[in-house]
Amino acid sequence: MASRRRTFGSIRKLPSGRYQARYIAPDGREHKPATTFDASKDAEAWLAVEWAKVQSGTWVPPETVHVQHVAQVSTLFGEYAQEVISHRLANGRIRETTAALHRRCLRLYLAEFATRPLSAITPRDVANWHSSLAKTPNSRANAYGLMAMIMNEAVRQDLIDKTPCRIAAGGAKRSARTTEDEVLTTAQFATYIAAAPEAYLVPLKIAFWCGLRSGEVRGLRRCDIDVNAGELTVAQQVVKLNGQNIVQRDLKTYAGRRVVAIPPHLVAELRTWLATVPVRGRDALLFQSPTGLPMSGEALRAAGKRAARAIGRPMLRVHSLRHSSATLAAQSGATTAEMMGRFGWSSPAMVTRYSHALRERDRELAAKLSAMA
Repeated sequence: MASRRRTFGSIRKLPSGRYQARYIAPDGREHKPATTFDASKDAEAWLAVEWAKVQSGTWVPPETVHVQHVAQVSTLFGEYAQEVISHRLANGRIRETTAALHRRCLRLYLAEFATRPLSAITPRDVANWHSSLAKTPNSRANAYGLMAMIMNEAVRQDLIDKTPCRIAAGGAKRSARTTEDEVLTTAQFATYIAAAPEAYLVPLKIAFWCGLRSGEVRGLRRCDIDVNAGELTVAQQVVKLNGQNIVQRDLKTYAGRRVVAIPPHLVAELRTWLATVPVRGRDALLFQSPTGLPMSGEALRAAGKRAARAIGRPMLRVHSLRHSSATLAAQSGATTAEMMGRFGWSSPAMVTRYSHALRERDRELAAKLSAMA
């Protein structure tokens, strides 16, 4: 059929009565859209848009745009999320344990988006979902952060034009609980430990007096305890991966690998206790399950809960012992550097969580100055 020439491109009417547009692009090749048009004015409009792209330097082959559009429509959030997690793991950007946590988060909190195309998820959908998790702020923050990361990656790969994750501070977590309800004094800890199961006395004491995380305590080996020097070395941890408790040398932060001074009274207890532990080799874990596997976090947590209930403090966690240790260190006048070194923190910001204890210490110093007046 007849073809009409234009300044940019051409339009022709097909035997079907529809109109086809085409043009020679800056790459020297002829290009046309994936579909034809009902009217010539629609074809004219398409050519005008393409010409504007050429003039502004934003032109890309329409065939590429079509492929991207198909990908936007067909790529499901759940499948793409798994792909992103696998790529980040393979590239060393996250650890196995982090990948497992991401997948668990997808399963528990982002399941409603799994079978939806990336391009079909709107900011309103995300906002409604975010509001529905208001009762679990930390879980919501983790899930939103994961979703935002996945959607940002989709934008970078041109699968979507804009991310639907636009909630201000949507990934903000509730501040860590370091209230008085989660802190034990030394006298309170003595009552607490007296109510704990005997098999878990030593790991709970180490958590309190040395400020170790649960996984760090459970990852201690015989060679990590030096009673002569009065020190312990944090060099590994026990983590749960795919339902199994495994030893991991990769600690939570780069500052996590550290040497911690053991309070003298605990050194004497550890010396006596180590003499009763069957010799299994220097690299043997100090705390094991009855079957010889690493002690599980659930087992230590249950022991801590039993002791917490016995003293009327059921909300205490094993991690509360670490909080207590940090509070005691702050009250004793430890500097920021000393706190970071002892507790394996890579940022001074962590020390500010114990500012209430630092203020109490400052008031005590002020009172001593006043007494000297």
